[in-house]
Order: sequence, then structure tokens, then C-alpha cells
Amino acid sequence: MKRPVVLAHGIAPFDALWRPVLRPGVRRHLNPHDKFDYFTGIASYLQVHGYSVYSPRVPWAATATERAAALKMRVDGIRARTGADKVHIIAHSMGGLDARHMIVDFDMADHVATLTTVGTPHRGTSFANVGLAKMGWLIGAAKACGVDLAGFWNFSTEAAAAFNDRALDAEAQNPVHYATYAAHQDYAQVFTPLKLSWRIIAKREGPNDGLVPMTSAAWTDRLKDKVVRQETFPIPADHLNELAWWDLSELRPPRQPRKPFKAAVHDVYLKMARDADQTTNPST
Repeated sequence: MKRPVVLAHGIAPFDALWRPVLRPGVRRHLNPHDKFDYFTGIASYLQVHGYSVYSPRVPWAATATERAAALKMRVDGIRARTGADKVHIIAHSMGGLDARHMIVDFDMADHVATLTTVGTPHRGTSFANVGLAKMGWLIGAAKACGVDLAGFWNFSTEAAAAFNDRALDAEAQNPVHYATYAAHQDYAQVFTPLKLSWRIIAKREGPNDGLVPMTSAAWTDRLKDKVVRQETFPIPADHLNELAWWDLSELRPPRQPRKPFKAAVHDVYLKMARDADQTTNPST
């Protein structure tokens, strides 16, 4: 029996902008295949292939600790609903940090079979360092106005290094299987709002997806003696392309037409789910 797949979103799930419009009744007509969801079309594609898929929400832009606490509640609810002993988590961007914090800090190592991260800044990012150095005061100002943006501090290389050091023993010893996917895309094809960050990161850390360098998304090949499976995203992709979102920049050479591109990304997620099953239950 396949374990439930949990899709963990990033720091600022942009589909929150239109989700209020897509109420359940409207949603069935306008969004029948979750094509407007953060993980666009991915849950329904996995469901067609026999997976139970859940896309829980956690606090927008809050700290990894707060989001991890919320994710634990969601995962516990999924386990209670399905009777599953463990879940597979596929996490994009900060969702990977949320899941790692949840596993280490909220006693969830025995309830997560695998964690696969996509474009997660495990080692932080230089763009966050630059942004926080120049605009970090905005986080405090936003807090004073009742808007919590503290999660952006988790993206600094200093914060990432501190967590990696603190979590190393627990992650090396727990039974969770870890895998990472790192992506990159050439400047010409990167979604226009990500071009500035792409340039900052490329200058300091090399190939990146517009927000996260490959070296950070790849994390590490070993946690002491435990192997971490490292994969390169098989399609040139920026941070949004990793979710199967397509934009007109993909029409620049080498061209990636919308339908084949989205289908290819969906197949990558199917591979993630199948690899997770195979890792923990080789007979599947």
C-alpha cells in the first residue's frame, strides 16, 4: 500500500492571492485539475497514478519553527485520517526547511518515511544575505504592522549553517530517507522578476534557479554515514518552473513549449513519489 504524499509549499504560496475566489463550488469548474494551485497540476497527476496526495497550508512567511509546528499538526491529521504509520514529504523551497525542522524539533522522525526537497536553500543563499543586510529592517516594520515575515531570516547562510550543525546528529541517526533536487536555468529563460536575484547568486555561488544556488539545493551527499540522494532537476528550470509553472521566457532558445514542459515536470514528481516508495518498500 502506498503511503500518503504530502506536498509542502514554500515561504510565500502565491496561490493565496486567488484561492479565496476559487471556493469549492467555483473551484470544481475553474480549477478541476488543480492547475492554479501552488504545485500546479501535480497533486491530481499523482492521484491518477494511485497516490493519496495532500497539500497542507502553513503560516505565510513565518519562521521555520512556527511553520514546522503547523506542518506537524497537518501531518498528524493526515496520518489519523488515513491510518498511515508514515508519510512521504515532497517539499519545495522553504517547505524543505519546514519539514527538516519538524522532523528534528517536533519528534516526527518516526512518522516521515522520506523527505524529498526541490530547490530548498539548505545552505542558505547569498541573495538572502544581501537582501537582509539592506532591507532586514522591513521585517521588523512589518511585524509592528501585524505582518510576520520572519521566515526570511531562515534563508541566510548563517542561519542555515547554524541549523545544519545543530541538526546533524539527529538527521544522521534517524530513519528518514533524504533526497534533494537542485535546478538551474540560463539567464535568458529565467522568469523576469527573478533575473536580479539570479545575477546576484550567479556572481557569488554559480548556477542557480533564480533564488537558490544549486550548491545549496543539493545540500550534502552524506549526513555522517547516511547517504543523501542528490539529483539534478532533469529539465532547465527556475524556482517557479520547479512547480510546473510556465512563462513566456521558456520560448527563448532552447524552446520549452508549455504543454510538453508541464508534462515533463509532472513526470519528475511522479519519479519522486515512486522513488520514495521504492526506497522504503523495495517490493513496490
